[in-house]
Amino acid sequence: MGVMGIRTTITNERGVALPMALITLVLLTTLMLAFAVLSQTEPVIAANQLRVSQARSLAEGGFELAVWALSNSLDPKGLSSPLPATMPTTFDGTTFTFLGGTGGFTVAVVNDPSGDANVRQVTSVGWTPTNSGTDTRTKGVRKIQASVVVIPNLALSAPCALCVKGELSVGGNSTINGNNTDASCGGNTRFGTYTSGATTTGGSAAVSGGAGGVAQNQGDAPFNGFTYSNADLNALKALARKNGTYFGPGFSGATDTNGKAVTGTWSGSLSFNSSNPVANGVVFIDTSDGNNVNPTGSDLSTLASVDIHGNPFVAGDFQGVLVVNGSLSISGNMAINGLVYAVNDFTYNGTGTGGINGLAISQNVRDTSVTSIDTSTSGNSRITFNCQYATAPLLIPPGFNIVPGSYREIAGQ
Repeated sequence: MGVMGIRTTITNERGVALPMALITLVLLTTLMLAFAVLSQTEPVIAANQLRVSQARSLAEGGFELAVWALSNSLDPKGLSSPLPATMPTTFDGTTFTFLGGTGGFTVAVVNDPSGDANVRQVTSVGWTPTNSGTDTRTKGVRKIQASVVVIPNLALSAPCALCVKGELSVGGNSTINGNNTDASCGGNTRFGTYTSGATTTGGSAAVSGGAGGVAQNQGDAPFNGFTYSNADLNALKALARKNGTYFGPGFSGATDTNGKAVTGTWSGSLSFNSSNPVANGVVFIDTSDGNNVNPTGSDLSTLASVDIHGNPFVAGDFQGVLVVNGSLSISGNMAINGLVYAVNDFTYNGTGTGGINGLAISQNVRDTSVTSIDTSTSGNSRITFNCQYATAPLLIPPGFNIVPGSYREIAGQ
């Protein structure tokens, strides 16, 4: 065969279309088979996804029911504190509650593992269409769990106008009045001052209350019923952040006790005055590291230190809740209508006709002793119990709310 014949044979493309068509047909057949298989499994996958979504929604419904029941219990801490040995069957974790034809849930409410009397752990399991073992239908199940906390209304439980877990000195022309005319706060059964240690009075100080003036040396145990726990403090921090009145790590723009701008690392030292006022609402001044004070630790450097003097409030008189995760010092003539709460020491030197109208509590969580004065009032300090101001209506939610970071979806049933 000549060169021309070889070239003609190589370039001859007759018959190529057939194998190409066969290859394409094989590919299309494979795709058609794959799509056919998918068309059979996709409805199953979609149905499973629907059941899972329904089960999660049902679990959330059970959770919301438990929170509602806790918040609307006649007991202010929700289904009593601690919980009774026999829980209502709806919340014992074994009773299945149907919601129409979609499915239902089981929900368990228990005391929180932290031991905090104001915290509950809620576990809710949602099922669709049922949790019955005899039902052969494919089931969807999801389990969620979270802790919920109620911020206690201290105005209902505090037995005083000024409560001090430690020693107290009342001097000068201080006036502390625990008389209560508001029936919603349990009648006129409060003392002027109530302390775990000794109380000393001097000068022209006047202390009065429906139950008496001074109640001293009461010990530490009663204070568990009208002081904030760590969970309570964390919930108050969250409220202050929403209000724009949280002062702690990440905050900038304030001045410290020397009048210098706070920048960079939060020191925990802060001064409120006419140059650096604070708005109404829930105000929280945190420790330098943002952690709550450890009652048994030895390092006091993280404690917040707050000084209030001059004209420190945006709206004239303060209305709200002022919480200091450390020590608080107030001086001058100003009106504070609400709750003043110092996790550690509290010093109040008034000069005029203002005063604290509500409730003042000094928890002295770190440095209480029998040899020193933890809290003092002097000058013309005025503290008058006022149920409505201390309750801070509309500022602190009355029911249970999720503890930040505790919500999770967990495996198992």
